[in-house]
Amino acid sequence: MGQPLKLEVFETVDVPESPVFLLPEDVEEIRLNAYERGYVAGWDDCGHQTQEDDNSRRAAIARQVEQLNFTYHEARGHVLQALEPLFEALLGAVLPVAARASIVPLAVEQLLPLAHAAAEAPITLRIASGSRAAYEAAFDGLVLPPLEVVEVDDLQEGQVEFTFGTSESRLDLNHTAETIQRAVERFYQIQTEESRRA
Repeated sequence: MGQPLKLEVFETVDVPESPVFLLPEDVEEIRLNAYERGYVAGWDDCGHQTQEDDNSRRAAIARQVEQLNFTYHEARGHVLQALEPLFEALLGAVLPVAARASIVPLAVEQLLPLAHAAAEAPITLRIASGSRAAYEAAFDGLVLPPLEVVEVDDLQEGQVEFTFGTSESRLDLNHTAETIQRAVERFYQIQTEESRRA
């Protein structure tokens, strides 16, 4: 029979050979050191946790802002798309009618300062054919200088010209309505191009 195998022991056990007695001051110092190390470790953990929470909140806010931004552009696009037929109807039907209806009051408004400036010189008011009755109704009750109203074929409803002496002035609400219509059409064209790029 062989001898049993003996292995070397690598553990070192610090076992005091005799009981250790600590003074109350030493116990208090050990307790304070342990408290201090625990407090510092807790503070560090709290700081790391707070930093992680802040980073998570910032990332969540950034995602929400990005989603809101997308939602805003998407909603804006839908609203503009829904309003396009309304604008087309306004520009195609209402605006020209409003221009024709507004030309007489605007002409009277422009005529009064011209009348004071012209004093004795006669004023010629050139209007579209067939619109004399509307102007005469608007002039009713106004004190005007000598005024000659001439219907011409080269003007449309929504257009009027004043001449006195060598001065000439023109109101063209038809052109204004067309300019507004082109501006709205261009606006929608730009929106469509931006939507395609997005």
